Formats: sequence, C-alpha cells, structure tokens
Amino acid sequence: MMTKMIYIAKWVLYLLVFAFLGLMVVEWGMDYSGLSRRSQFIVGEINGHEISKDEFDRAVQIAYENEQVRTGQDLSEEQVKELRSRVWEDLVRRIILSKEIERLNIKVTNEDVVNYIVNNPPPAVMQNENFQTNGRFDRSKYLNALMAPENRENLIYQEQLLKSELPYLKLEQLIMSSVMVTEEEIRDEFMRQNMKAKIEYLAIPLAAFRDRQVPVSEEEARNYYQSHKEEFKVEEQRQLSYVLFPTIPTAEDSADVLRRAESIKREAQEGKDFKELADLYSEDPSVVNNHGDLGYFERRTMVKEFSDAAFSAKPGEIVGPVKTQFGVHIIKVFDRKKEKGKEKVHAAHILLKFEPSRYTLDNAYESAYNFSEQARENGFTVTADELNYEIKKTPEFTFNKIGNIPALGRSEAALMWAFDAEKGDISDVFQFPIGYAVLEVTEIKPAGYKPFEEVKDICKSKVRLEKQKDIARQFAEQWRDEVKNTGDFKAVAAMDTSHLMVVDSTDEFSMNVFVPKIGKAPQVVAAAFSLPIGEISDLLEADRGFYYIRVLKRTEFDEEQYAQKRKEIRTRLLQQKQRNAFSEWYNRLKEKSNIVDRRYMFYRS
Repeated sequence: MMTKMIYIAKWVLYLLVFAFLGLMVVEWGMDYSGLSRRSQFIVGEINGHEISKDEFDRAVQIAYENEQVRTGQDLSEEQVKELRSRVWEDLVRRIILSKEIERLNIKVTNEDVVNYIVNNPPPAVMQNENFQTNGRFDRSKYLNALMAPENRENLIYQEQLLKSELPYLKLEQLIMSSVMVTEEEIRDEFMRQNMKAKIEYLAIPLAAFRDRQVPVSEEEARNYYQSHKEEFKVEEQRQLSYVLFPTIPTAEDSADVLRRAESIKREAQEGKDFKELADLYSEDPSVVNNHGDLGYFERRTMVKEFSDAAFSAKPGEIVGPVKTQFGVHIIKVFDRKKEKGKEKVHAAHILLKFEPSRYTLDNAYESAYNFSEQARENGFTVTADELNYEIKKTPEFTFNKIGNIPALGRSEAALMWAFDAEKGDISDVFQFPIGYAVLEVTEIKPAGYKPFEEVKDICKSKVRLEKQKDIARQFAEQWRDEVKNTGDFKAVAAMDTSHLMVVDSTDEFSMNVFVPKIGKAPQVVAAAFSLPIGEISDLLEADRGFYYIRVLKRTEFDEEQYAQKRKEIRTRLLQQKQRNAFSEWYNRLKEKSNIVDRRYMFYRS
C-alpha cells in the first residue's frame, strides 16, 4: 500500500506546477491590489495581468522539483533556461485561457473532480504492477488505493489540484467538440496508408524551356509585385553592434585539466575500480548509463587519436591522457578480439572536457560588466576604442522563437532585450554559447514590405518563369490529340523533332504529394489513384513540368481491411484534427493578446 501511495503522490506532484499556475491566474489575478501588485519586480504582463518575479520564480521552482522527481537528476544550466521558458509559455497560456473560461462561464463541480480521478488513472499508475492483476490494469486496486484511509490526505490534495486544472480541460473539450471526421477523410487516409500505384508518363520538363529568351517589362514586374506583395512582407528587423568577451579555456585551464587527468590515471593504476572512477569524474553524458564502458568497437568507430591509443594498448593497460576534439581521455583496455576478420577492442574511458575555469569565466564577465558600465556613460564606440576592444555587427534579424541572434548564438534574454530596446540603447552583460557580450541597438527596421526596387530582379525572374511555363503548357497541349489517339507515349515522343519530351515509368508509390522521378505533383497523384488502369490522363501540371500519365497497376481498395481499420483511423484522425483545431484557436487568441515579456531584465541568459 505504501508503494501505491508513492505512485499516487508522484502524480500529485506532476499536477502541482499546473495547479500553481492556475492559482496565480484565478486567485491572485482577480485582485490587482493583491500579491502581484505588492511586488515591485514585474517579469511580464499578459492582457493587463502582471506577473511578479516572486510568483514566476516560485512557479519555476515547483517545475524544477517536478522535473527532478521525474528524471531523478539535477538539471543543467541549459535545462533550467528551457524550463524557465516553458513555465513562461504555460503562464501566458493559462492567463489567456482563463479569460475564455470566465467569458464562457465554465464551472467545475465536486462531481466532475471525483469522476475525473476515478475514470482517468495516470499512465504511470496503470503501468505499475501494484495496480495490475495478471499483467493488466486492475481498476478495483486503483479505487481501493484511492479510498484507503492512509491515502485520504493525498486524495483531498488531488481534488484541490484538479479543481484548478479541470476548467482548462473543459475549455479544451468544448473547442474540440466541433471537430468532425468525414467518411471521405477516413477512406483517403486508408488509401494513403495501404494503396500503391505505378505509372508510365510522358513528360514535358520545364527545364527544357528555361533557356528561352522571354522579354519581361518593368510594368509586368511591377504588376507581379503588387499582386504578390505578401511574398515580400518582412517582420520588424534589428541590427546590433557588440563587443564579445570569449569564454574559452586559457592555457592554464587546459593544463589544469591535464593535471586532473594524470591524477585520475594514477588512481586507476593503483587499483581503484575504473568504472567507479568514471562515475565519479567522467564528463561524458553517457556515463550515467554505461559507467564509461564503450563495449567492443572497431578502429574506425572512434576518432583517430582515441583509436590509435586504444588499439596500441594491451588488455589491462591504462593509457592517456589522450587529446581529442571532445577533450582528454583516460582509456582502459579490457580485451581484444577478431570478429569477421576485423580487430575489435573492449575499452572504457573517462572524459574530461577542456572548459574555462570559474576564474576565467569570472574574469570575462567582469571585463564585460566594466565595459557595459563605461559604455553607458561615455558611449559604446568611444569606450571600445579606449579599451582596445573590437566592435562587430550582427546581420539584420527578426524575432524568433528559439532566441537566436545571428553571429552570437542563442540567448532568449538578449533577443527579448534587442526587440524591447530603443536605437542607441546599450545592454547589460548577456551570456551566449561563445562568451559574454555587451550589445548596442544600431538599426531598427519596422515591419512592412520590401521596396519594389529591392526585389525588382526577383519579380522579373518570377514573371519570366510564368511565361516559360505558359510556353511549355502550350507545347504540351499541342500534342494532346496525338497522345489520346495513339495511346503510345514513345511513339509520340519520337514524333517530336525538338526532342523535348521524356518517356519513363515510376516505381510503386503511395498516395503522397511526391512522386518518384516527378517530384511534388498533387495532380499526378490524384490521377494515379482515380484513373482506370490503362487509361491516359488529360494534361497534368507539376512543379517540374507537364505530364500525361497512364496507370500501369494499382493496389485495389480492400473493403474488408478498411472495415477492420476504420475505427482506429477515425480515432487517430479525430485526435489529430482536434489538437490542430485547439492549437489554431489558441494561437489566434495569443496573436490578439497584449503580451509584455520583461524576463530579460531579471535573467541574463
């Protein structure tokens, strides 16, 4: 029973972060004079709802603890950054959806909560043997565990958590309830999965007409620009000047790594268990699973420096330190053998990476911090010149979800600052994969459309391509009667003295928009799966040209197999359409929302 309680308690912890977010939205968010107002540090604002740093940090901490329980490990700095971003997105989502819950007057009763707990055991519980009989989930064991007196506190806690969670689930179900799957969609999906076709084709490739000299006037190019203006739409762009303070290992840092490696090697040579030493010291991420043991491998499997050392050692010998692109290795060889004529070695290793020391990182940060302070007072360029720092520029860039700044790399905080700052603003210190950097906004280009003069050549090229396509179409249409009357693609191609036509056949292909040898060709696919076998199609257009096709063979529609799979296909399609419908609905709400993100003011990477 105690084991069962632990599994249920874990489920409660998984819900806790969502419930806490819901509490922030529903309880604190209703009263703007409450906790969020009392904090002077505001991390963000969503549709007028302020999120204080205290609230946000608590939500992140709960999510952190939840992730620790799930993985059984501490999180790296990069994982914490990703977790922080995930919590922020969850908060934005909660606040936006809470307004809809209020607008639609969605309520949750005690009966709703009880029904959900009883009828929706979490997967971790269903898969645990304590809740199974003969290898199958036993609902009675689950219910008995829920109702056991010693589990009463857990049950009350679950009810409280679910009361804040279920309104969102009800909203999701409401939005998805309008989604339907038609019989035609189910049959099409079955055909995509199970039917194949093979065709013969007569192709008139566009490539054969690309060298045709087709005049394009400026007026035609301008007309194309006006009618296809959305193609030339650009988001707001920023450009930055920056001074980079690299965080690369110094010679002393590298020497220290080599000294540590020699020390570990001595421990191993003195008889300490090599795998235990790997668990203790190795910086190879796979050590948690293999304890440094690489098993048997061929020479070509590893990088040259590693293989040379491992294959020159005798069984039982410990060699190293060996430098590779990954760092420095201590290698222990356990065995050698030949398998199918190839020599193999069984070895384990301990990896130490060449990374900057804390002293090096602190020095780089201090230099960056001092530069930022002086640059704000005296000017970015003046300070860089005085201190002999090189100023570089990023390309122009747009806001992006991954937080990437060209030339510098990923830093969500820096990207948010760049799009919140004014021209001439100078940043605090931001951390990037390549080092610390101080930024200055040097250019702001508002969203709009590229001017015609900038894209004139592109427009002319597009018009020229359309004209060449028209010529190819006219050429193909001239042969329609011959194709239909003779029914012989090769004979028709032989009549073409310009030798522009190509006759070929495909391998079997499924009901996909891409056809072997032809490429993206929805019209060809539609004809291949609808034409009677042996009948010649009308002229079809594809990305690479124009085609007449004949179906050589095709899998027949199996009504019996369809009847067996229909329910499974319908369920999968429905779930997919429901997810898409809710996601599209939410994204429309989010686009209309006023979201102010100030996390960059509090979190530097």
